Amino acid sequence: MTIDFSEGIDPQQFAPLPAHDRVFVGGHTVWTGPYRPPVVVCQPNRWGVVEDTFPSVPCVVEADPVVTGWLALPDDVVGFVDRAHRPISQPGRSPEGREAMRKASRLASMVAQLKGVGPLTRDFARTVPLITPVEAVQIIEFFDSCGIVGVRPLDGLAGGLAVTVRADHTEAELRSFAEALEQALGR
Repeated sequence: MTIDFSEGIDPQQFAPLPAHDRVFVGGHTVWTGPYRPPVVVCQPNRWGVVEDTFPSVPCVVEADPVVTGWLALPDDVVGFVDRAHRPISQPGRSPEGREAMRKASRLASMVAQLKGVGPLTRDFARTVPLITPVEAVQIIEFFDSCGIVGVRPLDGLAGGLAVTVRADHTEAELRSFAEALEQALGR
């Protein structure tokens, strides 16, 4: 059986973000300017972290259409795009998004029981950013052999993983992920 934990867009397909106005620190964005509106902001960001600050200028929101409707937004939003920067309508507050966020929290609690593993932050939506004591590439290779796909490495963190949870993931699938991660760490 294959269990897919991908966000639905291959990370190589993510449109490049302009970096002249921001610095990423610990998974969060620090806004530095100068700003050339409209500024593209991410909610949640590409690590899955829920942003809590935005520049005070017109913004286009790079959104996760499943959960962004449940999250804070900039004061002046002039449009929404998906991770590949295709225009989308403003995300609503779907029950699917709320359930995905609940299950992501459940998965984070499960893996936090493993020695040396934990969520990078508690301010995440449906993509759980994890830090582990093992290289992400080794863990992902192990997952592939177990039928777990779609987990991606976090850029700049050797043991960092991004795991996206959907509303239709079962408790058994979440447990299978946690068990496979435990096995990958013990190799």
